Amino acid sequence: MKLGFLSRIFEGALSIERTYNDCDKALNRLGAYNERIKEMQENGEDISRYPADEKAELDEIVDKAIQGATRLINLESTRNWPGVFREMHKNLANIYYELHDYDKVHEECDKLKTDYGETGRLDAEEVLEKLTDQENGKDDSSEEEAAATM
Repeated sequence: MKLGFLSRIFEGALSIERTYNDCDKALNRLGAYNERIKEMQENGEDISRYPADEKAELDEIVDKAIQGATRLINLESTRNWPGVFREMHKNLANIYYELHDYDKVHEECDKLKTDYGETGRLDAEEVLEKLTDQENGKDDSSEEEAAATM
C-alpha cells in the first residue's frame, strides 16, 4: 500500500518536471520561429517557404506542452499544488501569446488573477504587459536596444 502512494508521488513529480521542460522548450522554439518569420517578412521573403518539416516539429512540441500543462491543470481538484497550477496557467498564457491566440492569453490571465492571489495577478500583468506593448508597436528587441543605448 505504501509503495503505491510513493509511486504516485514520484510519478507526479516526474510528470511535473517533464511538463515544465516541455513548456520551456515550446516557448524557446516558438520565440525562435517568430523571430525567423519576422526576419523573413522584413526581407520580403515568402514565409510559406519556411521548411515544412521544421514547422511540423514545432507544432508537435507546442501541442505536447499544451497537452501536458492542461493535463496537470485538470488535476487541480484532486491535488494541492497551487504553485504548479499557477505556473502552468502562466506557461499556457505565454505559449498562446507566442501563437498569437490572444483570446486564450486573456482567459489564462483571468484565471491567474482570480484564482492565484497576488502572485497570480503579477504573473498575469507581466504577460498582459507584453501583449499591450505589442499592440502599441513596441517589441522586446526595441526595448533591449533602448536599454543598451542608455
